[in-house]
Amino acid sequence: MATTTEQLDRLTKSGPERDDRALLTLEAAWVAPQAQPAAATDDLAAAAAHKPPARLLLEPITARWAVIGAGTWVALLAVGIAVEPPPTNPNAVDPWFVSALGTLLLGGLLTTLAGFWLRRRWGLAASLVAAGVLVLSTVMCPVSGHHAGIGAWWVVQLGCGLGLVAVSTLGLQRATPR
Repeated sequence: MATTTEQLDRLTKSGPERDDRALLTLEAAWVAPQAQPAAATDDLAAAAAHKPPARLLLEPITARWAVIGAGTWVALLAVGIAVEPPPTNPNAVDPWFVSALGTLLLGGLLTTLAGFWLRRRWGLAASLVAAGVLVLSTVMCPVSGHHAGIGAWWVVQLGCGLGLVAVSTLGLQRATPR
């Protein structure tokens, strides 16, 4: 099929469509905020204030971020468990707060994996909460008497927990499909 140069130019010409005004306003505000007029900044503030936080958590995330989040949890949790030494006294009863942290971590992890399976933003929020509980649990482990002291295993476990916090935070910032 033969096309004229004008038609070819018209077909290949890239440019914003009429329905992309709101997106262009947001993009312009992020790319060069110092050069934006007050009206564009007001539009940006109105667009950001428009969605309540609960509605933001119901937004979908990309399949890529769901796989990244779940894979990171599986990998870093496995490393953290693998490096942990046996407890100082295996027959000792754990204090109530250790059991509570374990229960919170398990609930948070199940909620996280359900959120990743459904590809919802609240899965990343649950991941951040569960990662915070994991970091707290790692810090409290030597304090509770479960292990005698701090060693290289503790640093590795803390690094795994902080890595999960970082991935969850990054995912919350970037995981919404465009």
